[in-house]
Amino acid sequence: MHFRSLLLPCLALSTLVYACTPDSKNIGDTLETDSDSTATSGDETGDPPVTASTPSTSDGTSGASSTGDDDSASDPSVSGTSGASSTGDDDSASDPSVSGTSGPDETTGASEGFERFTLRSVSGLCPPESDCDGFVELLSTGLLRVEKVGDLGNPVTEVEIDTEDFALALEVFTDPALIEVLDSPDPLCDPPTDMFEEMELELDGTLHEATTTVCPQAPLQAAREAAEELRLKYVP
Repeated sequence: MHFRSLLLPCLALSTLVYACTPDSKNIGDTLETDSDSTATSGDETGDPPVTASTPSTSDGTSGASSTGDDDSASDPSVSGTSGASSTGDDDSASDPSVSGTSGPDETTGASEGFERFTLRSVSGLCPPESDCDGFVELLSTGLLRVEKVGDLGNPVTEVEIDTEDFALALEVFTDPALIEVLDSPDPLCDPPTDMFEEMELELDGTLHEATTTVCPQAPLQAAREAAEELRLKYVP
C-alpha cells in the first residue's frame, strides 16, 4: 500500500508530461505549414515569380509586324521602284536622241559594215594644162567627196548628203550582186584603151575592186548611175 501511494503520483506526473510534450510528426507538419504560409505571403506582397516573363522576342515579330500588315507594301517609296521604271516603260526606246545614233545610220541597217564606195574615172588622152581625172566617193558617215573632171589642181569638194539619199545609195553600193561582179576575175569586159574606170567598195573590212570601164553588167550600171546622180545633185 505504501508503494502504490508513491506510484500513483508518478503516473500522474508522467501523463501530464506526455500530454504537454509535442509530437515530432506534428512538429514537422507545423514547420511545413509555416514555410508554406511564408512563401504564400511572399508571393502576394513581393516581386512576381521568376517564371513569369515578358513576351519572348524569339518569334522575330514585334510592333506592327505582329498584326500581319506591312506599310511598305502600300508605300511606293519603300518598294524600291519609282518613276517610269515601275511601269516598264523606257523613254529612251522612243527618243532617238537617247539611242546614240544619228545621221544615215538611223534609217537603214545596210550601213552596218559599209565603209566607202569610190568611182574613179579618167577620160582619153589628157592635153597639157588640163585635168582629165576625177572621182566620186561616199563614206559611211554620209559624207560625199567629189573631185570633178576638168578642175585643175584636183580640188576635192566635201558635202554631207541627206539621209534618204544615203539610204538609197547604200541599197545600190552594198548590193550582193555588185559585190559578186567586183570580185569576179579580170577583165570584166573588153574596155576601150583611151579611157579608164574603176570601182572600189570597202565592206566589213574587205576591199572589193575591179576595172569597170564601160562594162555593161547591170549592178555596175546601177552603181555608176547612183554615183553620178549624187555628184550632179550635191556638186554640180
